[in-house]
Amino acid sequence: MKRAAAIELLLLAVLLLSGCGGGKGESRGNDSAPSGTPAPPNVMEVTAVDQTFQAPDSIQAGWVTFRFRNRSEMTHFALVERLPKGVGVAEQQAQVAPVFQAGLELLNAGKPDEAMKKFAELPAWFAQVQFLGGPGFLGPGRTEETTVRLEPGTYMLECYVKTVGVFHSYNPAPGQYGMVHQFEVTGSSAAPEPEADVNVNISSDRGIETAGDVGAGRHTVTVHFKDQKPYGNFVGHDVHLVRLEGNTDLDELATWMDWTQPTGLEVPAPATFLGGVNEMPVGNTGYFTVDLEPGQYAWIAEVPKPMEKGMLKSFTVLGDGEE
Repeated sequence: MKRAAAIELLLLAVLLLSGCGGGKGESRGNDSAPSGTPAPPNVMEVTAVDQTFQAPDSIQAGWVTFRFRNRSEMTHFALVERLPKGVGVAEQQAQVAPVFQAGLELLNAGKPDEAMKKFAELPAWFAQVQFLGGPGFLGPGRTEETTVRLEPGTYMLECYVKTVGVFHSYNPAPGQYGMVHQFEVTGSSAAPEPEADVNVNISSDRGIETAGDVGAGRHTVTVHFKDQKPYGNFVGHDVHLVRLEGNTDLDELATWMDWTQPTGLEVPAPATFLGGVNEMPVGNTGYFTVDLEPGQYAWIAEVPKPMEKGMLKSFTVLGDGEE
């Protein structure tokens, strides 16, 4: 394998750090709607409880809206991954999650070279995993809706936030899974593409750029991935929305977004996350909805030193009568 290809495999690796154990349920997708009436949304209900996911085992293909409820006391997200044929959560938990946990521990011990050797133990099929968005970082007790387009196949939700240095995607107990949930995408729904009033572009050369009035109230945000590449923490860029308070330290927030740092992605989060769209390939588009009150906010990506890359940008939402 050429060096560049090997490095890219390692860089893509970290996004599989995996998610919360699955629950059962019914999908809410519809293949068609009565003539003359708008097609209903194709919704998958996902709930985070402690360090587990509760979600259906299937959903219809097309535009899928993930209604993500965080009923835990910690920040979570739900990265959507399309798995290669013949691979499921069992293989991911046996062959991927332990590698990432061991690599993280080596990084924390100041042994980066050994960590990279450990990441090289990832299975060959890992390079075929596609990261296709899904609900971004979300604070405790909150709900978000994120919409992406999915083709038929086998998928997984994962969350690799950390508690005391252990990824939520990793569970060392025999026979137990980390924070992951497998589901099938089948058939086809007529669910429409959402309409957005706030547009966000993200790229490696221009960072996060926005268009549209981000005032108080409910918004649907569209995120366009103009390009994509792995960064120094091995993941690609994405877009999340965070509410800032008077004591929020932007440097601390930026460091928190880098999982390779000892405090990176370690709960509790240093600010309140409101959702977003996780990593997607170049040319893809995702949507998410958010209710904003007057205050200070920021767009941020899960990359090292996001401010230097134009991927940490604060803004103010004004109340009625404010200028």
